[in-house]
Amino acid sequence: MIIVNNKMKKALESPVIWPVAGCIILYILICIVSGSVNARVITSGLKLCVFAMLLGVAQMIVVTSGKGAIDISQKYILTLAAYVSCELMQHNILLGLVAAIVVGMICGLINASVNVYLNIHAMITTMATGYLYYTVILLVSNKFANSPNSTFVKFTNANICGINTMTAIAILIAVILFFVLYRTKYGMNLHAVGQKREAARLAGINVNKTVIIAFVINGALCGLAGALNAAYCGGANQDLGTTYFLPSIAACFVGGTNAAGGKSNIIAVCIGAFMMTLMSTFLNAASISVGGQRLIQGIFIVLLLVAATKKTAK
Repeated sequence: MIIVNNKMKKALESPVIWPVAGCIILYILICIVSGSVNARVITSGLKLCVFAMLLGVAQMIVVTSGKGAIDISQKYILTLAAYVSCELMQHNILLGLVAAIVVGMICGLINASVNVYLNIHAMITTMATGYLYYTVILLVSNKFANSPNSTFVKFTNANICGINTMTAIAILIAVILFFVLYRTKYGMNLHAVGQKREAARLAGINVNKTVIIAFVINGALCGLAGALNAAYCGGANQDLGTTYFLPSIAACFVGGTNAAGGKSNIIAVCIGAFMMTLMSTFLNAASISVGGQRLIQGIFIVLLLVAATKKTAK
């Protein structure tokens, strides 16, 4: 009996269990509201969750670096990268894709440099730099092409063995990052830095380098998400990244990422992104306004943060 209770307690403490349970409950609610059981909800959800998943995983890496780090500028990096990709893909698809990722990496490097070398909290840093990136967006939005390359659009809408191309790319990236975060020296260093930076520094870890790399990876993922999203949405616009920002933060924390840093679970975050996509589908099916949806998502994030903070305090 004690063994069974311990196993049950361990299962309930797993960060994967709650997003999985959320997905099941939301799918049932969607079926009830729509009046039918439809497997397409799953397939379309896997396609739509790609952007929240990429941003959620990127956010997870930044948060894991510790000291309450979080990137508020993600939606602006995504949007700027989308404009760059649309402009350069008019000439060369690969150039546009690479440029979008590089732009994201540069933005991540700027964020990290201000945070690390000027010792300004990550939230304040990314809030300020976010406005900087948005200013650049306003400047280029009337000069850059905002229509995606038709060939790239076909590529993002294609299927590989029944799986959408974007979904396949996101899964591949998640697998690579799983290896990087949990099987490499950098991943060990990142979690050590997130748990206690001074202790990590005394252990010989280059804390600044570790944090900077985390922000750069975050920027690269935002850049990739921007290029893919521009193709999916039919082009770039000034509010492109707004839709996915709140769901990505929720996915990050519902996936068990420690708000104080040092703990992550990429599988749970990916499932959390899918759960947030199902939540959006349910709210749309229930005919709730966009403002109402964002209010509900905002309350959900606050509750997640409260729960995460209490868990850390224990």
